[in-house]
Amino acid sequence: MPRLDLLHVVVCQIICHKHELRRYNDFVFEQGRSRDPVFTVEDVEAVINNPEFFKRGRYYWGQAARGAEGQQVILQVLAPHLEGLSLDALAQSTGMNNADLQKALNTLKRHDVVEETQGNWRIMVELFRRWVLQQ
Repeated sequence: MPRLDLLHVVVCQIICHKHELRRYNDFVFEQGRSRDPVFTVEDVEAVINNPEFFKRGRYYWGQAARGAEGQQVILQVLAPHLEGLSLDALAQSTGMNNADLQKALNTLKRHDVVEETQGNWRIMVELFRRWVLQQ
């Protein structure tokens, strides 16, 4: 499993805040144990590796069902590829024509879900990529 870089930790701290606070409160108040209130990368990973966390990804998934057709298909094809796929590989894997593929990619890009880097399209946020893999 890849380590989380600083961007993913920051994003997760925003997204995971409620889950991490729940874990912290359980540890300190319910179990009566002492703990520093600073969250570590290990704390964040414990939250995102909990299957319950990924049940919260439905908002972005639902958003990808609206607008340009094929967005969810693109995400499902991209999810296993950490480094992303070329436009040609995406077209072949999705069976979409170039116009529809580009329209769906532009919509996903506008919503900060995918990015193009060095000719490859990839899911921008590792946490969401992991969520898509579990769908």
